[in-house]
Amino acid sequence: MTTEQTDQNKRKNVRYNIELGSFAVFRHDLSVLPGLIVDISKGGLAFFYHEDEDWPQDNSELFYLFGDKYNVENVSLITTYDAEFTDTNHPIYKVLAQQKTGPIKIRRRGVEFGLLSREQEEAVEALTNEYHASQK
Repeated sequence: MTTEQTDQNKRKNVRYNIELGSFAVFRHDLSVLPGLIVDISKGGLAFFYHEDEDWPQDNSELFYLFGDKYNVENVSLITTYDAEFTDTNHPIYKVLAQQKTGPIKIRRRGVEFGLLSREQEEAVEALTNEYHASQK
């Protein structure tokens, strides 16, 4: 069994990989470059972001999630991991390097959704299904 299969078995919800740049997570402060979501489930997501952007380290801030058709506002994200991403050959470097000049440091953050209202749960499900449906 691969590490990916083991990780997937530990999860409550299936995560779907997302085409890089298709979905984003924004802070309320729109002057901060968005994080690019790389996978999503009904329970959480992972995203890449520029290390030098002012992403909070605590879990008190609310975020916006954007897809092609569906958006979810005021979402609480609880960080489960946040690590430097050093694979300079990964396509994320090409995408994020276009946003900045000079050397870049990229981080990958995994988050669980905090307490969601019924409307937010439905919107997260629609966002997840939006991407999953486009992969069939």
